[in-house]
Amino acid sequence: MQKNFILSLILLFSLVAKSQNDIVDELVNEQKPKREYVAYTFKTTRVISGHSIETVKKNALDFRISHRFGDIATPQAGHTLAGFYAISDVMFSLEYGILDDLTVGVMGTKGASGNNAFKELYTGFVKYRVLKQTRDFKFPMTITLFGNASVSGMKNDPFNSSLLLKNEKVAHRFSYILQSMFAVKATDWLSVQLSPTFVWRNYVPYNDRNGLFFLGLSARAKVSKRTAILFEYYLPITANHATYREYFPMVRGLKNAGYYPALNLGMEFETGGHVFHINLTNSEGLVENDFLPYTTKNWAQGQFRLGFTISRIFQLGKNGGRSSWDEKDTKSKKKKS
Repeated sequence: MQKNFILSLILLFSLVAKSQNDIVDELVNEQKPKREYVAYTFKTTRVISGHSIETVKKNALDFRISHRFGDIATPQAGHTLAGFYAISDVMFSLEYGILDDLTVGVMGTKGASGNNAFKELYTGFVKYRVLKQTRDFKFPMTITLFGNASVSGMKNDPFNSSLLLKNEKVAHRFSYILQSMFAVKATDWLSVQLSPTFVWRNYVPYNDRNGLFFLGLSARAKVSKRTAILFEYYLPITANHATYREYFPMVRGLKNAGYYPALNLGMEFETGGHVFHINLTNSEGLVENDFLPYTTKNWAQGQFRLGFTISRIFQLGKNGGRSSWDEKDTKSKKKKS
């Protein structure tokens, strides 16, 4: 009898202690503020030509079409209808969200029409968001990592058209991008991103380098609920005159400087399930492996062109969701909570 009484007391004390711990945990959790992350730093996975820190939400598919026309203000512009008849590049891409912060994608591009550049590019990439900015700025920025591999389907050698590329090593067709993106949504209307980028090309002319560093600066300024102004600039990090690349050649008014940094200006329009970009750019290519090392056009000489991108999100699978930049989805969740 006494033994049963002691056991009953021990059981009672353990239940009381557990209930007290549960109450304490609930009080601590209630007092601990919930972490709120910044949403839609950029509207889509691209700023203009380059990637943004945004990823496609889990089980969603982003299908996008991008286009670059020919030079607008050159002497030949009258014969090309300000470049509309002179297509420089076109891209079709599919981007799928494996997780909310993990995106994979494939794309095909015609490739820039300039000399000494690889064309017919088929590219695959992986993109992972490792850190998200919080509204209280305890995490002051969003960080995303990006990498791709691109292979050319060209028949002839781009550096010597009389040679067949198929006679060279298969590895000569490949190039790669490694990039880290650091973005801050400074205010409700202004987002800024820095993108240190490394380009590796397996096959280059004898007077060029396989590996090149670039620093990208991008910004988005919100004009209204559904429109924004976009800016994008990629500066080569190299010594002046190395591989025909110089710092700020367009600003310094240098002509025939070889390669020029990609400078892009654009407008963004959201129309329901679509996001539409229209832009002006001196770069002919649409994938980083192309427009970073091979931009030969100069704004100061009227060598810029019109371009556009259309992005459409499709919801797939049981848990197919909206894109990670969808404001309506975020607002509805806040109301339910």
